[in-house]
Amino acid sequence: MTFGKVYLIPTPVSKSPDLNHVSELNIHTVSSIQHFAVENLKSAVSFLNWIKHPTPEHELKFYELNKRTRDIDVHEIIQLALNGNDIGVLTEAGCPGVADPGSKLVHAAHNFDVEVVPLIGPASPILALMASGLNGQNFAFHGYLPNKPKARDERIKELEARSANEESSHFFIEAPHRNTETFKALLKNLSNDTRLSISAELTAPNQFCKTKEIGEWKPVKPPVLDKIPVIFGFQAKTKIAPNLAGKKAVKMKFRK
Repeated sequence: MTFGKVYLIPTPVSKSPDLNHVSELNIHTVSSIQHFAVENLKSAVSFLNWIKHPTPEHELKFYELNKRTRDIDVHEIIQLALNGNDIGVLTEAGCPGVADPGSKLVHAAHNFDVEVVPLIGPASPILALMASGLNGQNFAFHGYLPNKPKARDERIKELEARSANEESSHFFIEAPHRNTETFKALLKNLSNDTRLSISAELTAPNQFCKTKEIGEWKPVKPPVLDKIPVIFGFQAKTKIAPNLAGKKAVKMKFRK
């Protein structure tokens, strides 16, 4: 028997009438799938209705896939692919496996030699990186910072030191109700010459991305961030290497 495939389906934050954030190939592919592993049933059904999936909702099969999903349940889902069924993975918004659930199922798929097919679409961490102007050659995504203020402050300072030493940029997300609190913590703990980028509601009509030095952020009216999806990113000013001028150069000898 031929195995089915696991399709990782990107979903945008905004569902515009013209479907301008979903390719025709994605719509065609998803329209043939009958089994879906989903982070949230309501969001998944809304997405499928938006792209006009030809199968009625009550005939489709949905399986919960989130941070609470047990390993035994993941193996039950992958069994569908082993029986020849394609599986579509849908999260609330974004790309499965990138700051969203999905990696457990993908890991199981690789273990059983089930083909994994990532579809092209909006991944907010990558969109934020693209729009930030920060280092796109050496960057890290950290998910969430610690909840407790003291641990969060320490983590911010730790990442800033790493950024300065490595010339790297660092990105993370936050629960929407803590966005403003986190923004204030960044202003308090980061150096004035560290660049802070804020990307909000990416792919929505009112999306915005602003990058300024902390010293430039402090005097301006803070953006309204609560209750919307936001990605924060920052890059510290690189530490200048010690001046080696005047030191005698060391000649390297090579064997022929």
